[in-house]
Amino acid sequence: MLSSIENNIVNTVWHKKFFDASKQWLSDDEYQAMIDELNRVIQEKLDNKEQVVVSSFIPGSDWSDTVWDPIYTKACGFDFDHSAQFFGLLVCQVLIDRKETWYFIKQDVARGMIYFRPQEKTVENKVEPKREDSASFDDFKNKLGG
Repeated sequence: MLSSIENNIVNTVWHKKFFDASKQWLSDDEYQAMIDELNRVIQEKLDNKEQVVVSSFIPGSDWSDTVWDPIYTKACGFDFDHSAQFFGLLVCQVLIDRKETWYFIKQDVARGMIYFRPQEKTVENKVEPKREDSASFDDFKNKLGG
C-alpha cells in the first residue's frame, strides 16, 4: 500500500497513460520479471531492517543484459528520460501492490522518488510498571474507602 505523508492512499501510478502505453511494448514475462526483481530488492531491504527505497538507486547506470534492459530498448524506444520515468512508475506500482504501508516524498537529493516505512516501535523501548506502583495504587484506593 502506498500513501502520501498526509495519509492520502495512492491507488494508481502517476502518469498512468504513459505507464500503460509504455508497458504494452513489454511481454508479460518481461514485465513480471521486473516486478519479481523489484519485490526481491524491496524484501531484501526489509529483511535487513532498511526502511527506505530510492527508486533511482535500484537499477544502476547500465541496464544492458539486465531485467531492466527491455524498458530502454522496447518500452521507451531508447529514450533515457522516458526509461527512467517508466522505471520510477514501476517501483510505484510495486509499492502500491505490496501489503506493507509505504510513504513517499520527492526531494532534490535523489533523481527518483523516496519511499519509506514508518519506524517500528521495539519491545526494548517498552516501560514495564514497577510492582510497588500497584501497591501504591491499592493504598491510595483504601484511603478513599474503596
